[in-house]
Amino acid sequence: MKKILFILLFSPTLSIAQNLGDFYQGGIIFYLDNSGIIQKGLILDTSYLEATYSWSSQDILISDWGPNLHYCNGTEDEFVGGGKNNTFAFEQDHPGGDYAANLCFNSSSGGFSDWFLPSIDELWQVMLNINTIDSVINIYGGDIIGPNFHWSSTQVLVDSLGGDIRYAYGAWPYTTNGPYISTKSKNTAYLVRSIRCIDNDCSFLLPTIMNEYTQKKKLISVVDPLGRVVGNMSNKLLFYIYDDGTVDKKIIIE
Repeated sequence: MKKILFILLFSPTLSIAQNLGDFYQGGIIFYLDNSGIIQKGLILDTSYLEATYSWSSQDILISDWGPNLHYCNGTEDEFVGGGKNNTFAFEQDHPGGDYAANLCFNSSSGGFSDWFLPSIDELWQVMLNINTIDSVINIYGGDIIGPNFHWSSTQVLVDSLGGDIRYAYGAWPYTTNGPYISTKSKNTAYLVRSIRCIDNDCSFLLPTIMNEYTQKKKLISVVDPLGRVVGNMSNKLLFYIYDDGTVDKKIIIE
């Protein structure tokens, strides 16, 4: 009996693993990484964020991404775990603004203050789990995933290979072929939904070591910097969009 009591009092605290769709730490778990000793994951806020500026007289739930002709350095991260850095970089560039990333950065939903605008890969994970998210929303309350375009925090990269300063990535939840990644002009207003990391730990696997994961992805679309669907073209900057939400920038020289 004494031995059992000793174990209960002095053994390390065991963490309880979470599941997709769990209501946890202020929102709904929509992504989990169980590759390491400590489980990591992403949580979606239960509601959309209302605009703090009158971008539209028709819809208070849509906001601009940012100024159309201003390139915000540090907001190019596409990967899972990158949205927090993108959002912080935008807030530093536009402190106290009314743009999508500002709304997420300043949110205190559920008593948490570490919300951010998802990267494009993080937003894609939301799109892949719409049914799970909506089923939980129907139980706990909030906003089911709306049909309008959703902003990500990932800006179209502009470098020596090209890119267009006017655009940022986002996703349509519902098309005839399911969710779809696209780009929109940054000075147009669309839906904003914040996310956060479990225990504020966004140190997910780096994309450079996710070889097995990337080998399984399937190409679903090729678009130009304006978001127009095109075929394979030589000597042109193109974006290759895969079914896992990742986007590769390529230019084939011939």
